[in-house]
Amino acid sequence: MFTIDWNRYRLVDLSYTVVPPGSEDRPFEIERGYLADNAYKHDVRTHSHVGTHVEAPAHFFDDGKDTTEFPLTHFMGRAILLDVEDVAAMPKITPAYLEQAIGDLIQEGDIIICRNLDTQAKAEGRKPVLTPEAAHWLRQHRIKMLGIDTHFGLGEDIQSTRALHDILQGEGVCLIEWLDNLEALQRREFFFMALPYKVRQMDSSWARAVAIEER
Repeated sequence: MFTIDWNRYRLVDLSYTVVPPGSEDRPFEIERGYLADNAYKHDVRTHSHVGTHVEAPAHFFDDGKDTTEFPLTHFMGRAILLDVEDVAAMPKITPAYLEQAIGDLIQEGDIIICRNLDTQAKAEGRKPVLTPEAAHWLRQHRIKMLGIDTHFGLGEDIQSTRALHDILQGEGVCLIEWLDNLEALQRREFFFMALPYKVRQMDSSWARAVAIEER
């Protein structure tokens, strides 16, 4: 029987906790009711970008794949951390910074998880942002998924954010957004998994994101 030796590995929950009723732009309203056998059920009003979620190419392209059209292995695998320690010194992530930060680690099929380690910047709402040029660099290295929390940006404005999505999702790269608890990660390399809910036609799907690290 296959088991994981939890004396050697640790499981880190990287999922954002959604608290009903959510917010105006990210609602998560639940109402308890009853099934036919008088057991409880909940009616939910929300959308596909509330909490930790995986965005498929269908998010930006009319004919883009939804999450059900990818193999499950697309949403798990080797991950590496892209850390920014000083947002003022590195407000925009460039190919040169990527080369310096993860050029020695990155491999085809990797998952890149972006982390802002600047505590003061996070408290002030300042975040590093990825540039379209950085997206080209990541695409050239053939990553399969890119992850951020709410302290990291996918562009400095709508235009650059759209360009980044086009560059990556046009190549089948999925995005995992609204991660949480990234400060708990202790290794540059780890196993990451975020399995989306299996619903066809949706542009993105809620997911439970976890990391498995060596102790």
